[in-house]
Amino acid sequence: MPESDDDRMARLEARVTELEGLVRRLTERPAATAPRPRPATSTPRPPAARAPVAPRWLGGGLDSEEWIGQRGLLAVGVLALVLAAGYLLKLSFDRGWVSPVMRCTGGAVAGGVVGAVGWWLHPRYRTYGAALIGCGAAIIYLAVWAAVREYGFVPPGSGLIALGIISLALASIAYALEVEALGAAAALGAFFAPIFLSPGRGNADALLVYLAAMGLTLGVVAGRRHWKLAALVIAASYFGVGWVGGASGSGQATPALLLAYGVAGGTGGLYLGLRERWGVLRALAFWGGWALIASATGTRAGPSLLLAAGVMAAPLWWRAFRVPRIWPEGGIPLLTAAEWTIGETVYFLVTPLCLAWAIRLQAPERFDTVPGLAAAIVGVPYLLAGYVRPRPAFAMVGLTALGVAAWLHWPGLAATVALLVIGAMAAALDHPLGRTDGRWYALALTVAALLHLTGTDAAHRAVADPAFVGSWALVLWSGTALVAAFAAGLWRAAGREHDVRAIRIACWIGAGALLLFGVTGEIQRYFLLHTARLAAAQLAGGLAVSAWWLVFAASLVALGFARSVGAVRRFGLGVAALAGVKVLVVDLSSLDALYRVGSVLILGLVSLLLAYLYHRQARARVPSGA
Repeated sequence: MPESDDDRMARLEARVTELEGLVRRLTERPAATAPRPRPATSTPRPPAARAPVAPRWLGGGLDSEEWIGQRGLLAVGVLALVLAAGYLLKLSFDRGWVSPVMRCTGGAVAGGVVGAVGWWLHPRYRTYGAALIGCGAAIIYLAVWAAVREYGFVPPGSGLIALGIISLALASIAYALEVEALGAAAALGAFFAPIFLSPGRGNADALLVYLAAMGLTLGVVAGRRHWKLAALVIAASYFGVGWVGGASGSGQATPALLLAYGVAGGTGGLYLGLRERWGVLRALAFWGGWALIASATGTRAGPSLLLAAGVMAAPLWWRAFRVPRIWPEGGIPLLTAAEWTIGETVYFLVTPLCLAWAIRLQAPERFDTVPGLAAAIVGVPYLLAGYVRPRPAFAMVGLTALGVAAWLHWPGLAATVALLVIGAMAAALDHPLGRTDGRWYALALTVAALLHLTGTDAAHRAVADPAFVGSWALVLWSGTALVAAFAAGLWRAAGREHDVRAIRIACWIGAGALLLFGVTGEIQRYFLLHTARLAAAQLAGGLAVSAWWLVFAASLVALGFARSVGAVRRFGLGVAALAGVKVLVVDLSSLDALYRVGSVLILGLVSLLLAYLYHRQARARVPSGA
């Protein structure tokens, strides 16, 4: 009968019990056979001699002696072996011992033997075996080079293919043995083979095809094994040799092929660098790729340039989609977030500029006649990507691009109005969408609009533009109202309470300053436009400005008492102090007698009013029975 499951379980339990008993007897035997301790009065036995301690370098880390013995002598031996092979080839050539074909064939066979010995020793001596494999590949490489350059019985094209195959074979061995140094050596051999075989000559298109094939194959190997050093060697060689052989000099490659070459290397390197977080590789791929694209482009380009630019932007979009906070929100945490790196942010922000450049080259005359159109075209997809889902990086680029488009497209006040509208929309969308990033874009756009208004627009303001109700003044009042709206709640409250309070207080102060100095400027403009004599206009304007400052200060103090906001009262007192200094220092020395009396009178009345408000507030705090 077949054995049942219960019988097998019982037999297994019996074996486990027997094994436990055996282990228990083995652990108890030393204690049972140990000698009994001697009495304290007996003569102590001398301690047993310790076993000799092996030197430190026989196990564990490497010290200087072992490093010299294992690594230093190994490097010297490999170098000497390669030099010996080279000298032997040269000596055989000089003395005519054997034919050139036999010399090169013998060198290749010798290199293969050395590599085979290294392969055989690698499982036991990893570093030693890998060094012999590299040495063998170098000897074969040298033999092929001699067959092409010294003896000339192998054409340069065939020699280049042979060296490429040797490099790929060495890369395959490096992949199988997981030795990064061999992978880096294979990359150097593959990319520098064209320089060694035909320096300054050759077909630039064929060279780019060869380099692209080598870069793709070796890049896949480095990416699969996560080899940083090998990837850097591949990227530097890919763009460096490609630029020298295909993008510069008289032998420039076909623009379409050079464009494809730059896109392939830039995109692949960017993807790998972003995935592995290798900063140097990202830099080489980004700047090298765009440099080759630019060198392949003339003053006018077709749709291929747009396609190339879109492909170059794809890895950065992919990274930003995977990590929506390509840089974090907030202030100081910007420098400490684990996912944030300055390199990724710089490339993400530079890419829209490159895209706008590629778009403009499609029709330069058209885009020159419509300034800002290229920026608007770039900003729309970024804006959609940033607001379909909360992606602050895309939203910021999109809103910035639209702001730049407005700045470039509309002259004068129209650009300022557009910036204010975009800023208001960014702040307003935070509330229904539950976002917290639009408020920062709104502040930045509003500041840019006000700088444009008080700088460029003020300098070009028409002489006939009326005070207070002119187009420039109306835009100023609109900006002031928007800043006040931020303080009143349009700027969405999120985060720590004291941070939000500080921002809103700053917005109140900004709105107050805009109102104070905006009205001041309009008062002076009003008297200049409506008074025949300049001196009379200055006198009347000076008195009116002093009165306005004092009234504004009294209004702020009254508002501060009504709302129980100390910051507003203190701001009002600051304005009052500023007005007092103006009256005592400027008005008393520059105004006529009547204007001087009026200025001092207004100062006294407002000061008494402020004192009355403070006394009344103090009395209101005193208990009624006191």
